[in-house]
Order: sequence, then structure tokens, then C-alpha cells
Amino acid sequence: MSNTAWSVVGNVLLLFLILGLAAQVDVPEFKQRFRKPAGIVIGLVCQFVFLPLAGFASIRLFYRGDPVHGIPLLVTVCSPGGSYSNWWCSLFNSDLPLSMAMTSTSSLFAVATLPINVLIYLKLSYPSEESAVTLDWGGLFTSLAVVVAGIVSGLILGRNKPAWRPRFNAAGNAAGVSLVLLGFFFSSNSSAPVWARADHFYAGIAMPCLFGLVISLAFATACGLPKPQRLSVTIETCYQNTAIALAVILSSFSDDDAELCASLEMTPRKVWAERATTGEATTDLLPPCDVLGIATGIPTFYQVIQIASLLCVCLVGWKAGWTYAPASHGFYRVLSRNYQPGAVAEEPDRLRHEEEEEEK
Repeated sequence: MSNTAWSVVGNVLLLFLILGLAAQVDVPEFKQRFRKPAGIVIGLVCQFVFLPLAGFASIRLFYRGDPVHGIPLLVTVCSPGGSYSNWWCSLFNSDLPLSMAMTSTSSLFAVATLPINVLIYLKLSYPSEESAVTLDWGGLFTSLAVVVAGIVSGLILGRNKPAWRPRFNAAGNAAGVSLVLLGFFFSSNSSAPVWARADHFYAGIAMPCLFGLVISLAFATACGLPKPQRLSVTIETCYQNTAIALAVILSSFSDDDAELCASLEMTPRKVWAERATTGEATTDLLPPCDVLGIATGIPTFYQVIQIASLLCVCLVGWKAGWTYAPASHGFYRVLSRNYQPGAVAEEPDRLRHEEEEEEK
């Protein structure tokens, strides 16, 4: 299947995921987050300032002079509005209205801030190599548009068809699982799998993700946000839209790029193809270039780190009373039911849980 076909499949799944999650949100609760925008502002600062800065620091420490690793990491940490962040907030019942509000706001802001951040830190990270890669922003802006369209459509459908919310939720969760599997399937076919890289590959990618998790949780706590909102801010900051980063990589990197292949000490694929066509020997050539395989491993492993770290944080947060779901409920029950404020059928256990939190 071509890159264009994969892109279409990914964006369709992205639309269903966002639409299904947005349909779970009570519209008055969603509007309320904008009337008291402290959580949104805190999240935007963490997403657009702290995390890109952490990515830049990681590039200088681990990928200096290595744009094939550094540029994909930079695009990844500058791509907020990740659709999966809403999924995590929905699954573990942190504040989903705040998560959706942050996603919609950051997606709109990202139209300007993402290219600005990338251009600034690209110049600072690789002052002599910035011309080696020409970024194509088409895939990036397409994914941002899909996120915004999914949020608007989901809010409208959830408001007009409240009885259908369980169906929308199931469809959104199915799309989320499919997107995760699609990402791992694509990366597993690379000649440079993420499980066979050097130590600095793992350290350089993990550092900004973990830093974003810690700093956002500390910042939201210091600002006095309610506990479910603190968890949502942490999830939104940590979880980046790796689909956008992957789209940018597929459209901007090539195994025939002479400069990038030289930085990896490899020979462009077209040179190997020309030798094969003419029957000339290839023993004097460096290995065939695999820029795409190496670069796509960056957002893939970042996604692994996101999943592992947020799973731990969400489980601890649920048991510590930082979500709307009571800690006494079973794990499957928490994942499959809607405990959000304004839910169609609010359970007495959740209401008692909120009263206990207010008394603390």
C-alpha cells in the first residue's frame, strides 16, 4: 500500500476516534472549561514551551550533528493535540471536557506554533544542515484539520443523540486500538527496528517525554487545579500526536537524499539501483540508505514511552482518587463505563466519590 493510502486510512481512523470521544463530553461542561481557562492555559504552556524546549535539549545532548534522529524528535515534541490523549482521559476518567478543550485549542494554536517551534529549534539544532530537509506541511495541517472536525462533529452528535453515546464511545475506542496497531505494523516492517538501536536512541527519546510528564504534573499541582484536571493536563502534555510526525517524515525524508544518507554513512538507494541495472559491482558501496526506516522509529518509540509512562500514571492516579472513577470499582468496569460530569446515567458511587473528594 502506498504512503498516500496509509495516510488516508490513518486520518479516517483519527476522525472516528476523535468523534467518538467528543460525543462523550457534556457540552455545558465543555463550555465551562473555557469560562475558567486556567487548566487550558497551563496545558498550553507545558505543550508549546516546556516540551519543545526539552526536545531541543535532548537533541543537543544525544543527536548533535544527526538530523535523521534529531529532526523527527523535534517534530514529534512540537506536535500537540494528540488524539490518543483524549482516549486515555476517557478510559481512565480524568477530566475529559478539559482534555477535549485542550486538544481543540492546542490544535488551532498548533497551526501557527508548530511550524514556528520547528523552524526555530531546527535552526538552533542544525544551523548548517537545515537546508538538507525540506518539510512538507501538507500532512501536518491535514491531521490538525481532522482533529478539529472530529471534535466539532462529536460534540454536536453527542448533544443531539445522547442515547447513542455508548455506540460512539465503542467506535472511538475501536478506532484508537486500530491506530495503535497500524503504527506498530508500519514500524515493524522497517529494516531498522526500534528494538535493535543504540543506547542513545532510547535515552534521547525518553528524556523529553518523561520531563514533560513530571513538569506538567508539578505545574498543574502548584497552580491548584482539581485532581482530575491535573491528570488531564499531564496526559495532554506528555502524549504527542505521533501521527503528525509520521506524516511529516514520510513526506520530507527520502532514502535517496545524498546529504542525509551521508550523515548515516550509507549510499542512496538510487545509486544501488543504477549499479544493479548496469551490472556493476557494489562491493565498494556503503550499505543501502535507510533514512525512512531509521526516522520513523523516532515517533514509534516515543509512542511506546508514552504508553508505558501514562499507563503507570493513570493507574496510580485512579487508585489515589485523582479521577472521576471510584478506586473501589473493578478495572474493566472503570475502562468500559463513563464517569464524566454530566454523563447520561450518573452512578451513585461516582457521586459519593466526588463528595468525598470535596470534603478533603
